[in-house]
Amino acid sequence: MKNDRKITSLIVLLLTFVNIPVIRAENDSSITIAIHNSTDTAKDTPAEVILIDNQGRRTGFDASAPFNDAAGITEVHEIPDSGYSIQGIGDDSGGGDDEPFYRELYIPEPLPGKYTLQIIGRQTGGYVLYGGFYDSNHNSQHYDAFGFIAAGQIVIINMEYSPTPGAPALVITKNVTFDILRNDITVARQLNQLGDDKFARSLVKNIDLAEKLSIMCDKRRHRKDQPCQSAVAVLKLFVKRMELANRKCDNPADCDEEREWTAFRKEHGRNDDYKDFFRDWDRDDWHKHKKNCKRFITDEALKIIREDMQWLIKSLGGEIDKGHGKGDSDRNNKHDGKEDKKDNR
Repeated sequence: MKNDRKITSLIVLLLTFVNIPVIRAENDSSITIAIHNSTDTAKDTPAEVILIDNQGRRTGFDASAPFNDAAGITEVHEIPDSGYSIQGIGDDSGGGDDEPFYRELYIPEPLPGKYTLQIIGRQTGGYVLYGGFYDSNHNSQHYDAFGFIAAGQIVIINMEYSPTPGAPALVITKNVTFDILRNDITVARQLNQLGDDKFARSLVKNIDLAEKLSIMCDKRRHRKDQPCQSAVAVLKLFVKRMELANRKCDNPADCDEEREWTAFRKEHGRNDDYKDFFRDWDRDDWHKHKKNCKRFITDEALKIIREDMQWLIKSLGGEIDKGHGKGDSDRNNKHDGKEDKKDNR
């Protein structure tokens, strides 16, 4: 024991007088989430965000508090050292009079595990979401998304994150329901990104019938993990209709959705699972208006609605088509200028 104490004393003495460098591990992990309006000319974002960690702690917009333009937003910062702020694009001071605003949420050294991001609509509009997820060595993974939202609507995105270098990739799951898909159509129409009311109603009718088929599937299926093929097929037809409306066709026949309907009926018309669908669709008012309605959809609206439809199909157990249409161009192309301003603030 005496020898052990002598050795310990000697080590302490050496460390006191000898210049030995101290190695300190730094943790550069963090989560940064920013959201702004998808329209460059809009003054403010249509949505706020709040992030909830696996302990139930929150950082971001407090939706339980009343909002008014004079008092501004109410924030909550339950996650240690986190922040939620209003920023001006291209303005370090928080935005000039002519600068659009965006929201930025920041969490340093976040815990590993599940996070829930809520996007909360303050008004009807389109948003762009940027997410940066950094491990302890500051290696990053990114999640960027476009979306539509209405006042009072809440969009939920679940995330599985780890700050450990080399850990499995970030897992993202967006909770998309039939109601969210219907809301996408409604907001796109209000923003003049989708044809007239007659065309919008016909698309909503498609969604309604797909939901009806999914309810029937739930009642009939003995195993809940089996996909609802009929609802998935109707949703895919719904997207084909939008893709045709997005085309610029010199030959009108190339944009005629009746070809798709004919092929769909030929494939499924004798299947009892689709009997109610064809009966209800054949009675729809769309057949009276389809020749004189305005049928179009913008690239942005097609991209948003198609991606939400894919999340919904996945939740129904279906497989997502890997093909890409006109609305599938690189997401960052259209918004590079705005993102560069934000990153260089």
